[in-house]
Order: sequence, then structure tokens, then C-alpha cells
Amino acid sequence: MSLSDRERRILSDIEARLHEEDPKLVRTVRSTTVSSRARRQVKLAVAGFVVGFLLLFLTAAHITWGIVGFGLMLVSTVHGANMLKHIGSDENTRLGGQLRGGFHRYMDGRRRDDPRT
Repeated sequence: MSLSDRERRILSDIEARLHEEDPKLVRTVRSTTVSSRARRQVKLAVAGFVVGFLLLFLTAAHITWGIVGFGLMLVSTVHGANMLKHIGSDENTRLGGQLRGGFHRYMDGRRRDDPRT
């Protein structure tokens, strides 16, 4: 459904006022995308995995640290995989296409190399 001329004019006035009142918000809204948030979450998941791995080696000091480290690694892995899946399903991003294309190339190679087929 397209907008009428009056509605377009109202929206452009609102945009101009917003740009005057809060230019930082306008820059943030323009630069933030769903995939940029998901990428940030993947980076945090990787950092959580590394911290969990280091905590796992503290098992020698106390078993509780090892359990906490393993739990952190598990949660970080699941969260990071979900975010990568989210990025991969977003067809508008270059990374999503790379993830999807790379997976399909990998699976095609596996199918050709499989002696059972």
C-alpha cells in the first residue's frame, strides 16, 4: 500500500525534526541492523566460550570452577550457533550468503565423496 502525498510530507517533516533534535539517534538507527546485533552476540558467545574454557582448566583448583566453565562453554556455544543460524537465514547480508553457500558446497562435497551413494 503506497502513501499519499500528504502522508509522505508528514513523514518527511517528522524525519527532519528528529534529525534536528537528536542526530545521534538518527545515526544509530541508520547504522544498526539485525545482523549487526547478531554479529555482536556471536562475538560475545566466542568470548564466553574462551572464558569458560579457561575456567574449565581451573578444575585443578576447585571442581566448582570446572563445572561453571563447562556450563558457560555450553551456553555460549548454543547461543552463538543460534545467532549464526539467524545471520545465515538473513538473505540481505553478505555473511548470510557466505554461510549458506559454504554449507551447501560442503554438503555437496560430502555427498560426492560418500562411498555409500
